[in-house]
Amino acid sequence: MILLLVISTLTRARAQSAASPVASAVAPEQTLRIPLDVDYLALSAALKQQLYTDHGRAPLWNGSDRCQYLYAQNPRFSRAGDNVKLETDGSLMLGVMVGDNCVSPIAWSGIIQIISAPYIAPNLQLKFHVADINLLDKNHEKTLIAGKGFDLVKDHFIPQIEAFTFDLTPAFQQFEELVKAGAPPEVAERVTQTLASLRAEPQLLAADDGVRATLDLTMPAFAPIPTPSAPAQLTPQEVAGFQEKLDQWDAFLVFAIKQMGDSSGTDAQLRTDLLGLLLDSRHRLVEALANPLAGGPDPIRLLFLDEWQRLGEIIRAASRRGTLGNQALQFLSFMSAGDALFALDQAAPALGMKISADDLRRLAHMIGPPTGKDPLAYGFEEDPELRKMFRVKEPLSSEGPLDTESNTVETPSASATGSSVLTPSAPATAAAPPAAAAAISPGAIPTPHAVGPGLSEMDLPNEVAPPAASATAVPAATPTPFAIIRITPSTSMWEVPLRLLAPADADAGEPPEKVDPIAKLQELAKKLKRTVVSQSNAAEYRGNYDALLHYGAQHEIADEDIDYRFRELYLRTVKATAWQESCWRQFVLDRNRVTYLESSTHDIGLMQVNKYVWRGFYNIQRLQWDVLYNASAGMQILARLLDDTETKRGAFTPAKPDELARSVYAAYNGGPDAYRRWRTHESKLTRAIDTAFWDKYRAVLRGQQIDILSCAADWGSTH
Repeated sequence: MILLLVISTLTRARAQSAASPVASAVAPEQTLRIPLDVDYLALSAALKQQLYTDHGRAPLWNGSDRCQYLYAQNPRFSRAGDNVKLETDGSLMLGVMVGDNCVSPIAWSGIIQIISAPYIAPNLQLKFHVADINLLDKNHEKTLIAGKGFDLVKDHFIPQIEAFTFDLTPAFQQFEELVKAGAPPEVAERVTQTLASLRAEPQLLAADDGVRATLDLTMPAFAPIPTPSAPAQLTPQEVAGFQEKLDQWDAFLVFAIKQMGDSSGTDAQLRTDLLGLLLDSRHRLVEALANPLAGGPDPIRLLFLDEWQRLGEIIRAASRRGTLGNQALQFLSFMSAGDALFALDQAAPALGMKISADDLRRLAHMIGPPTGKDPLAYGFEEDPELRKMFRVKEPLSSEGPLDTESNTVETPSASATGSSVLTPSAPATAAAPPAAAAAISPGAIPTPHAVGPGLSEMDLPNEVAPPAASATAVPAATPTPFAIIRITPSTSMWEVPLRLLAPADADAGEPPEKVDPIAKLQELAKKLKRTVVSQSNAAEYRGNYDALLHYGAQHEIADEDIDYRFRELYLRTVKATAWQESCWRQFVLDRNRVTYLESSTHDIGLMQVNKYVWRGFYNIQRLQWDVLYNASAGMQILARLLDDTETKRGAFTPAKPDELARSVYAAYNGGPDAYRRWRTHESKLTRAIDTAFWDKYRAVLRGQQIDILSCAADWGSTH
């Protein structure tokens, strides 16, 4: 927090000197007056630690027996004009013990209100001088109690408040350590001289969010340091370093989130906010990895600063709800130190400083107990703590051992260049009669993760017309609405009629039969294991994937108890998302070898689950080689996003409930915070993505079928 203000002023001064006509001119010595805010939430947490030591109560006075006491609870600071207001719940009893009973001539319960003036005492101690005290009832109206009772409150509470201190020394020490550690050799002496002049003015002011102090710094004369321009392209070593920094940030963010989530107890809002932050940050990380230079000379800094600010807002909101308990001050101090650290990086153009891995480790150790494990350790293995914290269930998976080896397929039509997605050939085991091509060709619109650095926005059309049935269209054999039943905990899945679970193009004339959807999904997973679509198997392939998505969605509806209003919408969203993401494909051919589908941004399989966004939550090898696991994971994500998004402002309008599908998909593609992007002025790229999904969703709604071969050809060309 301190460094944020100091460095911003230093940065402005450096910017002015850099803009001067003579590049080598020496900037004169400057005396800087820097404002510093101490958050009211941090003050409240510190007061609790010092005074409210009896299970959250402050024992202010106790008489000769249990009928005589004065205690306070739940302190909170706020602004009162030019002063600071402290309010705390209070309880007073002045009684007489008669046998085992209290005869109480005076009993009061209400609010103790103190108006005080903050000041800086010697040794950087923030203190308060009490100017006024009032006793209020629960409605904030003044109350009167007997003189002895009021005197007890005044005589025992005011001295406690005036003895309370908030020590600024640790913040100043942390400030100096961070500045010195981040100063490169060419500016180290200048930074040391500036820090040596640091002092705090004694007068404090009350601001809206905290107590504001003023720091004085004298910055010596200096010559500007030229700022290097952004390179046109990065070397392989620079790309590796760029990815390492992003990996370290993500590992640090996961570490911090896990510490806060562990302390939250039953605060569901905190967990929701933290998960949204993590997923949004990771989506931005994937974008940065795809094009390191797209965000300017230092996109990592922008990512750090934005997500750090959001993390601070989440922590402060949880502190206001009182869900961080005794760790509130620890987390708020962590945020204050982080504000300084990230402000240090923000000043990099002026002082040539960067956030280092050691800086992040130092911050991590402020909130996490020493475990011997590096808080910046990065990997793709499953994280049981992370899954438990965010209640992510184990997806369904295929029976039997997982085979992760590519197998060669002998086919005369396989591409000699290894491009399998344009002209895929059937695996040797595939045998099905040829079928007419199905209806909807996705056109030239790329799938969400199909656009890599090699595709220009000029390749994307401005608008996409809604798909229309044509002479070659093949509608669903029985385009009847999707029937949904409510499955309760007492309902056995064996009792569900097949006609209510089967895909819409099933033979409506078949008599209903009972089915176990899990067994059906296992059967389909075996059929689809390493199966690649081709001209010869397209009809059977499409039918099997349609059934996989349908039964999988039914299982998720029952498992998550999805709101009955959105069950049909959820099924359509699942099918349209799989269409948009992969053209209903888990496996493709690459140089005559069957392998899993993976995009240039490392989105995997049928549901294109990104391994960077969802690392720690899912098993990467199963996402790659197990079609049932991949489908189940993607459906879990969609179900969670549906539950989270349908309550958000602007997700859909009551007259157009299918708009919710657009919001859910936008969140699936861009992160939870992107759910409303299709309503806003989007970039050409994201508009094309969202329009393409909406076209596919409406095609599913009309009962039109995917043309997998045409879709696959277009998907491959955009990649």
